[in-house]
Amino acid sequence: MRIPLRVILGVAATASVPASAVAQVSYGFTTGVAQLTATRRERAFTAVLQYQSHGWLTLSALPAFVHVSDSGVASSGPGDLPLVAGAAHTFASGWSPTVGAAFVATLPTGDAACGLGSGQTSFGVDAGVGLAPSARLRVSASGSHGFSGLGTQSSLSAPQATSLRFEAAVAASAHWIVAGAVGGDVGHSDSTAPLARTVGAGASYVIAAPLAVTVDVGHGLTSASPRWVLSVGIGTAFAGVSPVAPTSSLRRLKDSFGGGVSRGGGAGKVGRC
Repeated sequence: MRIPLRVILGVAATASVPASAVAQVSYGFTTGVAQLTATRRERAFTAVLQYQSHGWLTLSALPAFVHVSDSGVASSGPGDLPLVAGAAHTFASGWSPTVGAAFVATLPTGDAACGLGSGQTSFGVDAGVGLAPSARLRVSASGSHGFSGLGTQSSLSAPQATSLRFEAAVAASAHWIVAGAVGGDVGHSDSTAPLARTVGAGASYVIAAPLAVTVDVGHGLTSASPRWVLSVGIGTAFAGVSPVAPTSSLRRLKDSFGGGVSRGGGAGKVGRC
């Protein structure tokens, strides 16, 4: 079996807030556009709704409204609904290590007959670890794997792929935090299918912690990649240090289009409804 590799370079911005034992509700909204192929484009408006309990358990829902156009025809409507149960814990020791894991279930709320959504329930897992070598620097490594249906599918990723990400974030000022990231797919259910390579950049400005504005862009390097991606967001759900939360450019872009279908999905169905 051939094991393909996707490398993603990114610059991100994240904000950090201390964990609390008190239950908290956070939110976020992103709007974005992805040019998937020469003829196929996807626009998405996604809400991020989070409930955190005991300072370590986070339950999230990411409903989305999706508009897909392909060769002059288009479909619009609700996309699939990712539901996430994540846990993260920061240890009170040197370098403040944080470990996290998440279970992802994606419900087929989109109309697959119209080229919206996958048409099947899917499942996946995320896991990661983060370290803070200094007060201004944080590094993390994380991975995800889809093991049923399209797994943790997204318009920007291949279905049932195993992905790894390595990220480093630096506090540039009291309001700005910038970061770099490298990610790659190291496994795929279809060993003959090509995987994408993308470079990206992102920025986040903390208005009043934890409220932040984010801007993330990406550019594909191979024929299997989205040609370009742009996402803008605002909310409190983008703050924190969890390696399995939308606190980096790579994850924010993925979550922004998590309610769509994979790059080749929905072919021939867009515009039929």
